[in-house]
Amino acid sequence: MPTTPHLDVPDQTGRLAVVTGASDGIGAVIARRLAAAGAEVVLPVRSAAKGDRVAAHIRSVVPGASVRVVPLDLSRLASVA
Repeated sequence: MPTTPHLDVPDQTGRLAVVTGASDGIGAVIARRLAAAGAEVVLPVRSAAKGDRVAAHIRSVVPGASVRVVPLDLSRLASVA
């Protein structure tokens, strides 16, 4: 995972955050910060393996984080439905 610059995120307890592009890069950083702020985080990803890896990392650095990986391939209409 990349080094995280300091990001001020207000309390997100009770909120649901759907973070697109969270399988790497800035999306993974944002997902981690939202989880640390108390949000329930959903990671819609094309590659479940990458999403699972990011979710596991978030859970390892944010004890009690609520993170869910949902397969989503925007190039397939059936996936979007």
